[in-house]
Amino acid sequence: MITDRKIIDGVLDEFMPFCAIPHGSGNERALSDYLAGRLTALGAQVKRDAAWSIWADVPASNGREQQAVVALQAHMDMVCAAGAPDYRPHIDPIAAAERDGWLSTGGRSSLGADCGAGVALILWLLGQEISHPPLRIIFTVQEEIGLIGAQEIPAESVKNVSALINLDGFALDRILVGAAGGTREHYARRIETAPAPNGTAYELSLSGFLGGHSGFDIDKKRANAILVMGEVLRLLQTKVPFAVAEFAGGETFNAIPYRCTARIVCEKLEEDLLRTLADEVLERYRQAEPRAEMEIAACSCPQEVWGSEVTAGLLTLLGGFADGVYAMHPHLAGTVRDSSNLGHAYEEDGEICFDAMIRFMDPNAEYALHQSHMLIAAMCGFAGAVRTRYPAWPVKRGSALVKHMSELYRKQTGTDAHVIAQHVGLEPSFLLEKNPEMDCIGMGMEIANCHSPDERWKLDSIPVLARILCSYLESSI
Repeated sequence: MITDRKIIDGVLDEFMPFCAIPHGSGNERALSDYLAGRLTALGAQVKRDAAWSIWADVPASNGREQQAVVALQAHMDMVCAAGAPDYRPHIDPIAAAERDGWLSTGGRSSLGADCGAGVALILWLLGQEISHPPLRIIFTVQEEIGLIGAQEIPAESVKNVSALINLDGFALDRILVGAAGGTREHYARRIETAPAPNGTAYELSLSGFLGGHSGFDIDKKRANAILVMGEVLRLLQTKVPFAVAEFAGGETFNAIPYRCTARIVCEKLEEDLLRTLADEVLERYRQAEPRAEMEIAACSCPQEVWGSEVTAGLLTLLGGFADGVYAMHPHLAGTVRDSSNLGHAYEEDGEICFDAMIRFMDPNAEYALHQSHMLIAAMCGFAGAVRTRYPAWPVKRGSALVKHMSELYRKQTGTDAHVIAQHVGLEPSFLLEKNPEMDCIGMGMEIANCHSPDERWKLDSIPVLARILCSYLESSI
């Protein structure tokens, strides 16, 4: 019987050549060339598209030619994160080495185990003398910058595939069975201006919020700094008149805003009143946001401020925009089904703009959230548009693939795998659009700190997943 160490060494033998070939998103051609050659050497019939994604057919073992096609899929691109000041991701190799049971770079750069680990394991599997059905190998590009490879790869890549196993997971004990779709929205309104009133200008700065990923962290009850600023300004509006001169917050559509600033002009305002109002609002979020604070500073008075209708539209929009968890999944406890995140507020080309992200597993919820956003935006004088959209990977109840793989995991480890769905976008969403009849799961090995110089791959997780996949291929029907 093959030892765990031999499996680890075999998979690393496939992985280490990737480290010598720069392959950040959009720079995959050289690695695609290498993978095409490696697949050909392993007996696969290889095809590629114009973006260098690969799909390849591996003939079935004798006697299994009539069985259904099984696809193994991973993406070849990586996020290039530099830890060393002299590291050049488009030129320099990745300095991967074993350290205390993990493969890492020692902080010099990201490792590329996301998703090079999955690619390497697939290549290793093809080199084993095991019985298997017809196989389809799919290596996509540009996953890290919007699932582009999976979106653009031809439908031929999944034609006749009965079951697809995506190997882009980061936890050995999880079987992924669904993922959220996403809709990126943009809202904008022209800023009409008026002469600034006589008075004092203040810069209000909210900071110290936790922020986070709008998929993984949306259920953690973290406050949205942009919306909190809206609360403060609406409360202030009930006490004294003021005009807005500037407004900005957040970083991008898919991140929960952790900061927001506003510049206002008031004819008469006691700073203590403003601080009291801010504290009153922040106190409502104190349990989830213990470090949130507002700084108030007098600043130079601008010559112009926003017109009263623009200010009213801004504050009403922030008060009525649906944000946060919309619904939890009815069959997967603790899993968010649908949500919304107002992630970025900024001024551009004379407009006040907002970027938002809807994540959904139920298209009806997506429709309801989008219509709600469009309605409040129109009421407030904002024009709205969808910038991009990708589909959901719907949870398939009664999946034979999930049942089979759960049994194999239990047999291999003695424990039960966690069957989950993720509230983020994943490549199977697009692949299932091309072949909705596929049964699909996602699995992976233990990979920590992805997208950072501290990325590392736990080596003893390799043989566990390798043996599970070997058992599946030998037994699948």
